[in-house]
Amino acid sequence: MEGDRRKALQERIARAADRHGCRYEVGARTGGRARSDVLVTGPGGLRIGWTGPYAPVTAETVRRRSRAAAEHGIVPLWVTCDERAAPVDRAPWARVDDLPWQRIASRAPMAVRAGVRHLQQWKCLRGSARACPLNGSWCGRLHTGWYLPALCLPSRPPTDVDELVGASAAGELVPMRVPLQTDASAVARMWVPVADRDRWRETFAEEDRPAPAAPAPDAGVSHPGEELDRVCRYGEEDFAFDDPRPRTRHRARPRDGHADAVTLHTRDSVPERLLTVPRQSRRGLVVTPEQRHRAAAALDCHVAHVGPCAGCGAPINRYGPRGVHACASCRARVLARWR
Repeated sequence: MEGDRRKALQERIARAADRHGCRYEVGARTGGRARSDVLVTGPGGLRIGWTGPYAPVTAETVRRRSRAAAEHGIVPLWVTCDERAAPVDRAPWARVDDLPWQRIASRAPMAVRAGVRHLQQWKCLRGSARACPLNGSWCGRLHTGWYLPALCLPSRPPTDVDELVGASAAGELVPMRVPLQTDASAVARMWVPVADRDRWRETFAEEDRPAPAAPAPDAGVSHPGEELDRVCRYGEEDFAFDDPRPRTRHRARPRDGHADAVTLHTRDSVPERLLTVPRQSRRGLVVTPEQRHRAAAALDCHVAHVGPCAGCGAPINRYGPRGVHACASCRARVLARWR
């Protein structure tokens, strides 16, 4: 049963790779250690190693094979139909429905149910379209979180497995490892649009993150002193895993209704760098002397104070006592994103 579904998934990934103009190799081995069910190579040379273990695998197997893939320049992508499977949040992953092999091998849509998320940012005000994830009303702060497509505003269609094959190989969807704001040692892994990744990095720039404190040179190995549990727990329905790291899925969320907004980060204010007007592609004010004088008269300023708007390049009072960096339209456009 598991073997049939795994072969059907390989066939589907190979078919999607061919349709997107990517090279693929089924049962690929690289360097004797990196093993993938299907190795997809994108037009730019990016290699994605797809693995669909419908049989259970251990966390150590996921870590070992993911490290081997990364050492050979391959981005691993684990496909699972179990939300509690070992690859979840331990390596780049995607969860699909538990389907029979006939449906997997068919050309019917096969949606990614988890593992692909989109960035949502908003200034939490009284009239915001989304309620505050902390108190259910509004708080006046900046919220940033990763949401499933259906929970985005406006909602987005789910990503199809065939679409993920092409987008990941083309670098349009990239793997992210995002720490929790409340516990930096706990992380969530997901595939995100490259523009959302860049936006996240812009919001949480490296200079804002305090450097981790170096351990004392004489610090020894600590032990919690807890008594060893000698009872065998095999087969019990619990949340025990063979990985010492905390699991983000079972952590308490700010509100149950927002449990799918993983790695929610909240700031007291919008970072000043996000309010910067994008630079114009062409520097300088391109006007004739006559146009400059007319602009000075319209702006009620000295002709020497007329300069270009940093965003659109239009003439503004830039260098006088009442000078501004950008015109009213460009400033309003930037501020409107955070209202």
